[in-house]
Amino acid sequence: MKSKVRYEYKVMIAEGAHLFFEKKLTPGMDSGDLSFYDREAGLIYICPRPNENLEITDWGVLRPEDVCVIDIDNNCVEGGILLPTVESPTHLAIYRARPEINAIVHSHPIWSSSFAITGKDIPLALAEQSLFLGGEVRCAEYGLVGSETLANNIVKALGADRNAALMRNHGAVAIGKTLKEAFVLADFVEHGAQVAIMAKLLGEIIEIEPDNILDPSLIGKI
Repeated sequence: MKSKVRYEYKVMIAEGAHLFFEKKLTPGMDSGDLSFYDREAGLIYICPRPNENLEITDWGVLRPEDVCVIDIDNNCVEGGILLPTVESPTHLAIYRARPEINAIVHSHPIWSSSFAITGKDIPLALAEQSLFLGGEVRCAEYGLVGSETLANNIVKALGADRNAALMRNHGAVAIGKTLKEAFVLADFVEHGAQVAIMAKLLGEIIEIEPDNILDPSLIGKI
């Protein structure tokens, strides 16, 4: 039977991992991860976890052949020694809960992590947060790394229509229809967190209501 694994998706994840490191969405080693779900084939292309034969000094070293391919039940599709990132339960839980989503960027950047370690939401203060992220970025309840509890808490924080959430004492998650979109939204999360923290130096943040952002004449046109 012909394999459904597509090498170009492995290339996409490897190149995404390089960008991930270059954009400083991860401090190094195997912190954070990303994935893409080929729903038609039922295959998920995801960052691997390191092992004695695969040292990950940072995601900039990831090669297409290092990308792990799993199914929605977390079974490795290809043989060999590679296992998916320990955070694969979170990726899988999000894909099950949000059928319109095909890509996830789980980041460990500075500004949004600052909110995560305080357990605070990133407030809705910028228009793009409402238009693209779905509102304030909620901080999920704490869960152990790689646990189903963490996965379920992230799904709850995302809800049905939010495209980002914080992982308490951990990092952030951004989701999208494509990997490119997930990266853009990860940048929106980090930008919103930085602006909020800087704004606090000047005074109280003026939050806005989701229905008080877009001119009614533009609804459905952008």
